[in-house]
Amino acid sequence: MTEGKALSIRRLMPDDETWLFELERDPEVMRYTDRGPQTLAQIQQQMPALLAGYDNPQGLKLWVVTHPQLGDIGTVAFYPGESGQYEVGYKLGRSHWGLGLGSAAMAALMAWVAEHHPEARLVAEVFEPNIASTRILQRFGFTLSKRFYNEDRQMWDQRFERPSIDELPLGE
Repeated sequence: MTEGKALSIRRLMPDDETWLFELERDPEVMRYTDRGPQTLAQIQQQMPALLAGYDNPQGLKLWVVTHPQLGDIGTVAFYPGESGQYEVGYKLGRSHWGLGLGSAAMAALMAWVAEHHPEARLVAEVFEPNIASTRILQRFGFTLSKRFYNEDRQMWDQRFERPSIDELPLGE
């Protein structure tokens, strides 16, 4: 488990399947992701790969974000992206929006990156209407590198990049 302010991240477990479904079936939570709301069957189909990702250097690492009083509130992700960069992302349950927990979730993820992949150049994609996530990325040293129209989701998308933590330490 990695600490980040008041939040920690932990591995996804097989018994998190129903919880993950509850998070990802919400159309508002999934509105600014690269896929729509998920069904229980879709989550069940994805679980084996999600659980195996921790042991695969090229696999998706999806952690559950845990708050000491609120319990499990969302997920953060780290996975190989294009051109040797790693992509990061997060999502929170709707009841946890607007409480500053997005920044705390990103802090927990960035602390893990600093410990395990400080050399990794990072990217994140955020749909343009998602202003809160744009601001969070900027707080963590990400800068806009590309703006493009996402045909699948029918909205403008933005790509942000960040130098490695070795090059630009956290908090600077």
